[in-house]
Amino acid sequence: MADAAKPLALVIEDDDQAAYLIQFILEQDGYRVQRAADGKAAQKLIEGMPPPAVVTLDIWLPQMQGDELMVLIRSQAGWEKVPVLMVTAKPKDKDMAWAIKSGAQGYLVKPFKPEELREQVRKIVARKPGG
Repeated sequence: MADAAKPLALVIEDDDQAAYLIQFILEQDGYRVQRAADGKAAQKLIEGMPPPAVVTLDIWLPQMQGDELMVLIRSQAGWEKVPVLMVTAKPKDKDMAWAIKSGAQGYLVKPFKPEELREQVRKIVARKPGG
């Protein structure tokens, strides 16, 4: 499959090790991956690129937090229904509830097993409205 024909995934993650693992798993599942390592880089991508097939979003990021990015994602034209998976080291129930209330379709706690990420992404992409 030509790269341009592959669905695009946006990985917003400041931890290099986690980002490389997420990218590797998504690429194995047929995605092209664009990464932002901090909130400001993510903001530029969100404001300047077409909506991706899926976003993985860390909550704690340098320069802009995941909650601010979630608001931005949901306010961008065409991004309103993009499936978002929160991937974070914050296992608290209130954070999970906030993530879902703010528009994320899934929540995965680091460290995670590769199969957990793969399963979550498949699940949220499959239930994407209109997708």
